[in-house]
Amino acid sequence: MLKIRLRRMGAIRQPHYRIVVADARAPRDGAFIDMLGHYNPLTDPATIQVDVAKYEDWKKKGAQPTNAVASLVKLFNRAQRAEAASEAGTAKASTLTRTASGKRSTRATAAPVGEAEAEAAPVSEIEAEAAPVAELEAEAAPVAEEAAAVAEPAADAEETAAPAEETTEETPA
Repeated sequence: MLKIRLRRMGAIRQPHYRIVVADARAPRDGAFIDMLGHYNPLTDPATIQVDVAKYEDWKKKGAQPTNAVASLVKLFNRAQRAEAASEAGTAKASTLTRTASGKRSTRATAAPVGEAEAEAAPVSEIEAEAAPVAELEAEAAPVAEEAAAVAEPAADAEETAAPAEETTEETPA
């Protein structure tokens, strides 16, 4: 019986794994039939590289993937779809191709589209931030007017009080 499983590589406390097809009776790090990819959990984010065409071919031949390999392939496929979706939505038009070994090749086919849209985005963000400030200023205006109205009578009282003090100072001299 054939298994698609992880084969540990690397030094002590620095593991990385190869995704291999091996006989189920062979030891974990023993002989294998074919290498399908690699997995490095120490990078941030973890690096997963799988030759999906070979993986599917071995599954058709009867090789059973382990739970770990099945979940890694699922993550790899999900990441590839997300990458393809983000590439389709970017300003660059590009062509994705797969080589015979299943590796991806990206080739740009056109110049950036919509540079004006990319430049306009920061301005709209600034306007979006300025809108709440304008609303706060509009709310603060009546409060400022009320504060000024309250301060005016106090200023008048100080002006009338000031000349009286001056006259008292002159009298004792």
